[in-house]
Amino acid sequence: MSTVIDPQAIEQDAIEQGEPPAPPRLGLLSLSLDLYRKVVPEALAAYRASHAQRVEVLGRYGEVVGHDLCCNREEVERTVARIQAAGADVLVVVLQSYSLSLASLPALLRTPLPLVIWNTQDLGSIDDGFDADRMMANHGMHGVQDLCSCLRRTGRTFGLVSGHWRNEAHLAELADWLKAAHGVALSRRMKVGLMGRPFAGMGDFTFDEVGLISRWGPAVEPLTLAELAEAQARVGEAELAAEIEADRERFAVEPDVTDEDHRRSARLAIALRRVVEAHGVDAFTMHFGVFGEDPRIETCPFLGVNHLIAAGRGYAGEGDVTMAALDGLLGRLYGPAGFCEMFTADFEHNQVFMSHMGEGNYRLARPGERPVLRKVPYTFGKGRPFLLPLFRYAPGPTTLVNVAVRGDGRFGLIAFEADVLDFNLGERYDSPHFKIAVKGELGPLLDRYSRAGGTHHLTRIPGRRLDSLERLAHMLEMEFTRI
Repeated sequence: MSTVIDPQAIEQDAIEQGEPPAPPRLGLLSLSLDLYRKVVPEALAAYRASHAQRVEVLGRYGEVVGHDLCCNREEVERTVARIQAAGADVLVVVLQSYSLSLASLPALLRTPLPLVIWNTQDLGSIDDGFDADRMMANHGMHGVQDLCSCLRRTGRTFGLVSGHWRNEAHLAELADWLKAAHGVALSRRMKVGLMGRPFAGMGDFTFDEVGLISRWGPAVEPLTLAELAEAQARVGEAELAAEIEADRERFAVEPDVTDEDHRRSARLAIALRRVVEAHGVDAFTMHFGVFGEDPRIETCPFLGVNHLIAAGRGYAGEGDVTMAALDGLLGRLYGPAGFCEMFTADFEHNQVFMSHMGEGNYRLARPGERPVLRKVPYTFGKGRPFLLPLFRYAPGPTTLVNVAVRGDGRFGLIAFEADVLDFNLGERYDSPHFKIAVKGELGPLLDRYSRAGGTHHLTRIPGRRLDSLERLAHMLEMEFTRI
């Protein structure tokens, strides 16, 4: 790799590889009892050693920015304040022994940090050698019960995971709870760009902007067509040539794509990327029909949209802010995400044809098959043809997720698992698409989805993720519906 810092090269590398999510910044609050410091001070050395082991384990899943063993309210409050000031995303609480709930409860109620209670101990089993000393070194579980009972009574949300700290299945569950808690912090920092206006009349994804911030966290950032047009005018010849060359390396460009076609879409792709980056948005949404409203914009920026999706930016179509936020959040937590929509049911085979306008995530393409770059007419807007990457999605398990606004203004997650099939229509279809097979009968699944209030937009993430999503919904204080 060149040692010269080239902004264009950095952008292209981000597009090709996707931006890896930053690990969560973790704080660890270990708790014990002031009485032990006075009566059995030798026990504190064992608790400190256990605390150090917990710090080491947490370091596998994030950056530990602050930690301490605390035995009274004053120590707890100082430690929590220090962890918070260090910029932690998540506060992990471990009971090294029994600890008075009222010594930690005030600080845990005041801190805005999402909480994960890690209920573990050094001892894995009680054998014939078990005695009072081993009990003294391994008796945090009733302290967990005391604290969690108080947290539950006050309505304070927390994650809880119990098991032995050397057990890999338990550690995988711990990692999943940390991701879910990290989702709270990410949501509170998230900005969603809305370019232009939403598709008029689509009521299912309408929302209250104040409620979005207060009940979930993401904020809306307006992006204008004028900004896009002005950014497009500033694109230089050298960077345009570099963008086109990168596309030719990444895609198999179809023969009817002219240099003028490619320059038009590539210039707009650079402009869209610059606008999104200038506003610092984590996700964005647009209505495909608005771009002809500014005569300086000749087509729809679907090529740029697909590049941003592949780089890890959240996205949803038609001005759907809430789904863009969810797509961005799930992509950060669980891997490449992909906005999509159900279009046609295959009731005989319990399958669904999935697509949308021109959005797709080519990071989810079948390995070894080069996407093609096709010229597509701008049928649903006023303008010239745009270029679009088309490809076969990699088959395998997937989880489809929707976020819906409830009647009381709260949000709910609705999710089901399926399998992406090895399927592609080739030249017969000019938009990214795939087909899923569901487990069981399709008709009842569709009934349950709509009865749960699911909107007509979804996103998907690789793998079987229902348990992970249920933990995320819990930490976000959202209702969870498992279809």
